[in-house]
Amino acid sequence: MYNIYMYNIYMYNIYIYIYIMKSNSTKNTIYMFFVFILSFYILISLFEWINHYYLMHYNGFLKKTLDWLNIKHENSHILHHKQTFLDQTLPNDNYIEEGLVFNLIDNEVILIFIFAFVFMGLFWFYFPDFKNSFSLTCTLFITFLFISIYIWIWSSIHSHYHNVYVECNQKLKFNENIVYSPIRFFVPDEKSSIYKYLYWYHTIHHLTKGESKGNYNIIFPLFDFVFFTYKDTVDNTLHFSKNEPTTPQEIWLNDHKQFQIRVLDNNVIEYKDINTEEWKPFPKNI
Repeated sequence: MYNIYMYNIYMYNIYIYIYIMKSNSTKNTIYMFFVFILSFYILISLFEWINHYYLMHYNGFLKKTLDWLNIKHENSHILHHKQTFLDQTLPNDNYIEEGLVFNLIDNEVILIFIFAFVFMGLFWFYFPDFKNSFSLTCTLFITFLFISIYIWIWSSIHSHYHNVYVECNQKLKFNENIVYSPIRFFVPDEKSSIYKYLYWYHTIHHLTKGESKGNYNIIFPLFDFVFFTYKDTVDNTLHFSKNEPTTPQEIWLNDHKQFQIRVLDNNVIEYKDINTEEWKPFPKNI
């Protein structure tokens, strides 16, 4: 009887030990998954900033190189900036769609996948706890899935900033080889505080010109704060102290060098000049 009693206690202890180990393993897997999500956010925010600052706007060493080679700084994204009105809308029948959404066969998309695979592969290799929780194949598959979702969200939200809805696989006016998305883009909730914040954040980017431009993150804010390019007010004092306004939009911005903006429901934005209290709508088609 004693042996049976001790055997039961022994088996019970083994059961408890297995349960605890299983529970800890589950907790560790969940914990490492959250670490993966956080790392992914940091990764995408970094790539978003680098891609937007250097490749889309030709800043830093790239600008100096192009200036030295006497090459004009022009791409679809810069054309998108030139076409965007003060109220962030676009011409109804003549705008560059490629500046609005990611082109799935563009070098930028290929680069972001390579960047993400290398970063997350190194993350998997150098973090034993993560390595024990997820295989390399699983890690890369999740990375591929998340990047695909990110591109879809980016294209959906960025196009909506500018009041445009682009159908999936819609052909470009200027290039029928461009591929948008195999699924429909979604329409974000315009009343959402997160969407309003991102729209406010991006509008400041558009309305600030030249060396003072900031807010290079689009939907994952972080590295504007790290690299000191975050702006909460439009201030074009520096730009127009060095450059004469040449377009109707630049003339308006020169007359309103410093102002704040706010986002209302239904994708409507207003501005308020510094040292005033009156909020006003932006003029149309400028």
